Amino acid sequence: MKAFLSIVHLFRPVNCILAAIGVWVGAYMTFMPYEIDSLVFAVSSAILICAGGNLHNDYIDVEIDRISHPKRALVIGVITKQTVLQLAIGCFLVGIMLAIVVDLRLALLALLVVALLLSYNIWWKRMPLAGNVVIALLAGLTFLTGDMAVDGKITYGLPGPMVGAIYALLFHLVREIVKDVQDIEGDRTIGVNTLPQVIGVRPALMLALLLFFLLTILTFYPIWEGWFGAWYKIVVVYIVDLPLLLLLILIWGNPTGRMLSVGSFALKIGMALGLVALVVA
Repeated sequence: MKAFLSIVHLFRPVNCILAAIGVWVGAYMTFMPYEIDSLVFAVSSAILICAGGNLHNDYIDVEIDRISHPKRALVIGVITKQTVLQLAIGCFLVGIMLAIVVDLRLALLALLVVALLLSYNIWWKRMPLAGNVVIALLAGLTFLTGDMAVDGKITYGLPGPMVGAIYALLFHLVREIVKDVQDIEGDRTIGVNTLPQVIGVRPALMLALLLFFLLTILTFYPIWEGWFGAWYKIVVVYIVDLPLLLLLILIWGNPTGRMLSVGSFALKIGMALGLVALVVA
């Protein structure tokens, strides 16, 4: 059972579920009727491509994981590298085929996502800030996947899925920077060069703070335009944005391991609440 769970962990089921939710919320935010089978295919495609990216990541990083994650399935020999690579390729191919069934534009988007995942695992994750940006972009693209599963003609229309895409992009970028600060010693040990190592801990946290401040301002825009109702304002502004903005200020002033851990977890909860806010908006 323990071996089975370690193999399941390779797929990162929580990340896959979050990708699926992002696709569904993106479809929901088109405010248009949709065929359930198209959305199911799009969600399934996102789950498989996300899983493929996670599997490929472990395949690439197996030697690094011997130091930083010694209990992972590949490291302890529960599964072979060749099998993991075959699973990753299988997930990618089936995910792309499901996207083709829905729409050619969605298939092209799926190919772009696969290319970004592969390039991230091989190159971008080892480059300061570049890897953070790629992860943030991938998070935003889940909303556009949902849009294309429904219609694909209002991608850049406002209000619509683009609101969720921008929100997810900035939110993930902030959290990625905070996580890099949290993991700075481990990354330095295994030779991964991140933004905090290049510019310093406090400047990196200041950048995260400024980005979140920008996000906070942008989340007021739908309120000013009258797009969303009171529940959006209550959840996003008073429960997510303002408390997290204060927390990030405190973390910048006192970047201890405990504070960074709290901040990383709080940002993860904030992402989930942000999705709730977009649904009830």
